[in-house]
Amino acid sequence: MNTRINTIILNCALVLGLASAAAQADTLLIKGGKVYTLANAGTLKSADVLVRDGHVEAVGAGLDAQADKVIDASGKIVTPGVIAADTLLGLTEIGAAMSTNDDAAVEGDNTKNVQIGTSYDPLPAYNPHSTLIPFNRAGGVTRAMVIPDSQQKIFAGRGFAIELNGDFDSVVGKNLVQRIYLGESGAQLAGGSRAVAYAQLRQALNEAREYAANRDAIRRGDWRDLQLPLSDLEALQPLVNGREVMLVKANRASDILQTIKLAQEFKLRLVIDGAAEGWMVAKQLAAAKVPVVIDAMDNLPIAFESLGARLDNAALLNRAGVQVLISGPPGSLATYNAYLARQGAGNAVANGMPYEAALKAISRNVAQVFGIDGGTIEPGAVADIVVWSGDPLEVTSYAEQVLIDGVPQSLVSRSTRLRDRYLTPQPGHEAAYKF
Repeated sequence: MNTRINTIILNCALVLGLASAAAQADTLLIKGGKVYTLANAGTLKSADVLVRDGHVEAVGAGLDAQADKVIDASGKIVTPGVIAADTLLGLTEIGAAMSTNDDAAVEGDNTKNVQIGTSYDPLPAYNPHSTLIPFNRAGGVTRAMVIPDSQQKIFAGRGFAIELNGDFDSVVGKNLVQRIYLGESGAQLAGGSRAVAYAQLRQALNEAREYAANRDAIRRGDWRDLQLPLSDLEALQPLVNGREVMLVKANRASDILQTIKLAQEFKLRLVIDGAAEGWMVAKQLAAAKVPVVIDAMDNLPIAFESLGARLDNAALLNRAGVQVLISGPPGSLATYNAYLARQGAGNAVANGMPYEAALKAISRNVAQVFGIDGGTIEPGAVADIVVWSGDPLEVTSYAEQVLIDGVPQSLVSRSTRLRDRYLTPQPGHEAAYKF
């Protein structure tokens, strides 16, 4: 009997829970905040944002609307969610623990003769329950690009986009980008010479074109031998057809110019990653309509290819008309601390970049370049919105409300649970071994 009663109670709770979730997803009104729309409406000093069914329905002062949930944003800053331009979220957990890393294909004794290059797709390894996802979500990141690294080839493989709600269906775009290494890192992967790396890339592009024009004959074996396996040739088709972005790692100005020429020759959608000396060739980047992904705090000559690194790189590129995307800290830190793209944007402003341009560099521009939703607050846009305690580019400000697809998100992470557990140890605290 007790079992039946418990079952009835549980079913009622589930029904009520579902009803609550459905109501939560209907309408939501954010009232009275300073809204950076990053769209045609510009910045609104005091405005309301009405969200319905996951999208922005209206933006304006004193909206006459009823909503299931109201968020008072008076005195707060409201912006689109941060979109991380280059991460390994869901592919890596602890850098020192190899078993938790799926960020790159590695050929060893166990994978000898296995061809993994342009066709490497890390998507099956993606873990939406990574502890790094709620951590960065609490920092205001709502979407992110996930792009593999490479340890042995100039081609790293294909990247995808996620929203940071932690759901199993949180992948929002597949096969969006192919990462390629040129410059110093490309030379190392290609055998010690930049020229060899360029030659490998050119050969791959030529073979991809040849394959597109003679696919049936090549697949029948009625064709000359090609260097790339069929899987890699297939994977390059979206790139040579312009449906996929070619994200090329290059920092030296001369490397950037060579890459622009190659992209123009093959009519590719090029994005430069790094661009430490991008300011030197900003005019050429703008003329070729090539965006850049940069670390706005990179001002140290840590390599010969970045002797010209300087803090006003973002400002100079933006002034020249280059579409700038600001990533988080360099290397793996861009994954663990993707939210620090805000700090980079703040430093870009401190060194001459207009404020709204810096906000766009960590949201709207990322969405536009990679072809995903997000980055604006305007009618019809997906409701990825953050209400900040203060200036989002100020390191002491924090996200008070984070919406993804119009749904308020938890700002609790493993880090906050550990903080609460040990800051003031008391009997009855959540058991640490459950974290």
